Amino acid sequence: MGSKLRNSGFTLVEISIVLVIIGLILGGILNSRSVFRNAQTKDIIKAMNEMSTAAQQFKDRFGMWPGDYSNATASIAGLVCANGNGNGQVETASETLCATESLIRAGMLRGTAGLPINVRGDSTVSITGATQALTGISTDRLPANATNVLRIQNIDCDIAIQIDRATDDGNVDTGSFRSATSCAGQDEAIPVVSAVLKIN
Repeated sequence: MGSKLRNSGFTLVEISIVLVIIGLILGGILNSRSVFRNAQTKDIIKAMNEMSTAAQQFKDRFGMWPGDYSNATASIAGLVCANGNGNGQVETASETLCATESLIRAGMLRGTAGLPINVRGDSTVSITGATQALTGISTDRLPANATNVLRIQNIDCDIAIQIDRATDDGNVDTGSFRSATSCAGQDEAIPVVSAVLKIN
């Protein structure tokens, strides 16, 4: 006779299942972002190691740093850029551009001649002199007694600190790796336009 009215709402079990599923989806999204950023950091460190090794090999072979080499156009086939001044420092913008091209044309590095090495989007790695590296930034932001450095551009504080932990002392304000921006923590929202690692 009298049929029972059924509630049309969700049970606690159903709501719990939905919340668990949403949590798993969000966890997967956040984890994939973390994996991507870790891969980006590893790629930048790999590019830095490759460029540093290539620069040392270039100096061993030619007796001068890439970009600074005073007889580069005669010694390296296909080199478009001009000779450096041979003073031991990659100190001008043209010597900085020529450093990467010299390494590529000499067969010591892969990439597009005349451009910094591009790593995952806008981040770049190049060789330059310490005085040229962080132009407009106070000299206390540079590693002590640095002549030539690797310059890493267009990263953020999170990546800068991860690079520093992998290559130096974990503090972007001290040691051989320095950031133009003082990073209080691993904040992805704080851009680091330039950072450097001392190579000599």
